[in-house]
Amino acid sequence: MPIPWLTAAKMIPWTDVIAAAPGIARGARELWKRVQARDDAQAAPDTVVDDPVARLAVLERSVADLNQEAAQRSELIAQLAEQNERLIAALDRQQRSTRWALGLAIAAVIGLAIVLLTT
Repeated sequence: MPIPWLTAAKMIPWTDVIAAAPGIARGARELWKRVQARDDAQAAPDTVVDDPVARLAVLERSVADLNQEAAQRSELIAQLAEQNERLIAALDRQQRSTRWALGLAIAAVIGLAIVLLTT
């Protein structure tokens, strides 16, 4: 069983995977820092804002931050999905190549058996 995995690993476009990895890792790190900062901010006791305009401004800023964070998450998920799609395509190509090789090997064995049996 290790041989198909080895050939599959050789078929994967590792240069693309390696090239995309730093950007994905950076995006994940930034997202994690934002989530931690937001959690820390929520854990800190909030000061009560009596002014409705100031409170509205704080809420609008919070919504804008959440929208930006959602956009970054969507981008990160899209990058991960694209990388996953490339890996699946590479494994699919490898599977087709393996089937062809197996078919050729079976045909060669049958041909050899026929030649040996007729002589």
